Amino acid sequence: MTTPDRGNGSTEHGNVFGRGWGSMFIHVQRESGLAHRTLVLRPWQVQALRLVVSKWFVVALSCVVLSWLYFAVQTARMPFLTRRIVHLEQDAAKLDTLQATLEQLQRRYDQVQQMLSAAAKPAASETKSSPSARAPNAAPQTNASTTAPEKGPAKTPPTTPPLSY
Repeated sequence: MTTPDRGNGSTEHGNVFGRGWGSMFIHVQRESGLAHRTLVLRPWQVQALRLVVSKWFVVALSCVVLSWLYFAVQTARMPFLTRRIVHLEQDAAKLDTLQATLEQLQRRYDQVQQMLSAAAKPAASETKSSPSARAPNAAPQTNASTTAPEKGPAKTPPTTPPLSY
């Protein structure tokens, strides 16, 4: 074992992790002095301890821990996101069904409006009423030559009797 050149000792005195200083003896003793233990660290163990307590090791270790924590959180979110996607797909299917139903009802409503305006047209031509005499909420009249005849008899919507209290 070689001893390093220590010079006057003022610069190397406080460096317990210095290279080439040999083994490190750690003596642990209780305050009462009855129980004690002595640990001997070999030079390579001293260098490993030096690495572990360095600030760059702490920075690198914290980066690794944070990245693993980030990936753990993302992995834990996966089942929740999968359930949310399934729920949103079910909602989209319901909306598609409602959209189709709404379009069908809109076509029926347009058909009823067309039948009512076709039924109101002959009555208006028979009485020869002026345009100002028409009701303000009447459906607009269409040209008879452009209107296609409907299949089947025109049905009037059922009326409900007024409620009496």
